[in-house]
Amino acid sequence: MTRPTLNENQVRRIAATFSYVDDLLKDIEALTHPDPSPFARERPDLTQDEARLLLSFVGLARSRMLAALDRLGIPRPQQKLSARRSVSVALVCADDALSELDTRSLRGYGALDPAAGEEVTALAADLQTLVHRGAALLREQDEGGLAEQVARVPGPAGQVLRQLLSLSTKHGLAEVRPLIAAAAERASATTLDVGVFGRVSAGKSSLINALVGSAVLPVGATPVTAVPVLIGHGAERVEVRFREARPRLIPIEELPVYATEEKNPQNTRGVRSIEIALPGAPLGVRFLDTPGVGSLASSGAAQAFAWLPRCDLGLVLVAAGTPLGRDETALVSGLRHAGIDCCMLLSKADLLDEADRERARGYIEAELEGLLGPEHRVELRAVSTRPRFSAGLDSLQAEILRPLAVDHVRRATQALRTRLERLVAVTAAGLNGATPASDAAAVELEKHRGAATQAIGNATDGLAGSAKRVLEDAASGVARAWADREDGAASARGAIVAAANRGLSFVRETVDAARAGANATAEAEGRRLPPLFDPPFLDAIKSLPRPRFAPGLLRRTLARNAVAPLLPFLDESLARYASRLRAWGEGALKELRPGVEPGPAADHRIPELAGLGGLIAEVTALDARQLPQDQEAAPQNALR
Repeated sequence: MTRPTLNENQVRRIAATFSYVDDLLKDIEALTHPDPSPFARERPDLTQDEARLLLSFVGLARSRMLAALDRLGIPRPQQKLSARRSVSVALVCADDALSELDTRSLRGYGALDPAAGEEVTALAADLQTLVHRGAALLREQDEGGLAEQVARVPGPAGQVLRQLLSLSTKHGLAEVRPLIAAAAERASATTLDVGVFGRVSAGKSSLINALVGSAVLPVGATPVTAVPVLIGHGAERVEVRFREARPRLIPIEELPVYATEEKNPQNTRGVRSIEIALPGAPLGVRFLDTPGVGSLASSGAAQAFAWLPRCDLGLVLVAAGTPLGRDETALVSGLRHAGIDCCMLLSKADLLDEADRERARGYIEAELEGLLGPEHRVELRAVSTRPRFSAGLDSLQAEILRPLAVDHVRRATQALRTRLERLVAVTAAGLNGATPASDAAAVELEKHRGAATQAIGNATDGLAGSAKRVLEDAASGVARAWADREDGAASARGAIVAAANRGLSFVRETVDAARAGANATAEAEGRRLPPLFDPPFLDAIKSLPRPRFAPGLLRRTLARNAVAPLLPFLDESLARYASRLRAWGEGALKELRPGVEPGPAADHRIPELAGLGGLIAEVTALDARQLPQDQEAAPQNALR
């Protein structure tokens, strides 16, 4: 029997019809099972016998359609779409729909009761949080898998996390999984992160190469480092992390393609960071090589300043023979403002003789004291990567890096222990039938969050447009200083900084009030430091001396004229700072989570959690024993 012949359009029509019929069969198939959704359109009024017969009909109809396709020589349909991809798209669509459910859209349908509008907006925001949680579950696999991440955590902390992950999967505790991921990341980060900052060609990459004992980082006289590069101890591995793509492992020889300004100008490849592990790198320390500041590659400088709060110790380099400039002082100020230990290094010290080194040291120390004040001294050390001048590097390692690394790990493991205890409590609350926060608590938080976001927006908008008002305050301060026969520069700078600090204080207080009003907590890993207000023009206000003829009636006018040239610079700086401050405040509000109040001794009622308390108690001591406590324990890796 010859097979019937069909042209392309006829094949397409038959396949489309069968696909449409199959969609209808899927609807029938779904209706044979009671739909648990309260938003279902159909009531479950089919009897069990009817449902069984309908399922039989659906199966028979599909088998007949497949047989017809085979007989007509039409290819069977292929399952080309990914279910994970479809779920991801559905979540994005749900997020978009919820983002448009606000008071403005509802007013388009008529007058809106303010209380009802507030309630709907809060509910939509809470539902968006749940949608984002669902998207995070899909990203777990895209980013290597949470199970794989937890499996890499050693010791008792790993045992605790693996048990909690298993419980969250078994009982569907989706809200616990982001906390497990954060704890797993913290458990793996028992190193001291040392950021190396400075101007282009200050010797940052050369210094790190010397500290890790390998010439892994490219060096040169022109801008080299284009993106942040982290180097720590481990089996040799180079992982490139992108802003909008999955991480990629590369051979170490390909590092310049992604890390250097020559091969990756202005970071056109979209690299977020590069992480390198080397067997010969010291234990307990991870070094961060940042793009140089002070060059035309402004994006690199922005990345360097963005990484300031992420390190535990900052090394700021100033090359021998070059003056201390605005870039180095801004880096030191940023580290000190963030509460991070800081050490300044006079790099390439071998280029100077002993007398010139001492003169350079005295000059830099005097400049820093003038910047920070005598009570906030920054230690200054002369270093060189030349073998004949290794004493400076040796003392840096022995006196600063090694002691801090040991102390940091002990403090980090104590913080991990506290985090694990809270995670067990949250899991226990979920297993006992209670959610970490009730729906009412989540909606209440969204109400406070919405009000706080609006208040922060209004305040920062006011700060952005306040340059003229701030200069009036500055002029008043200058006039008072002149009345006391003093230079007015300090008063002008003080008035400007005070305005920015008032904005920062308001934003902080608003976030704290939202947290307290909604009984909310902030995730420690997500909490960010506030932005630093340190505009370049402030350093330009060196002096505003009292005019020779300044009677009382003219003093205020003369003071206004003295600060008037600052208006365009202040206007731009306040606008930028207000934007950063608003982003920080809104980010801090997004990190708030409804508070958890698990029942007393909840874990004792759950067999799977009964033994975790003892494991958590072992975390600090066990991790401390694994540290490179002396040279003999790990002579090839310990900081020399």
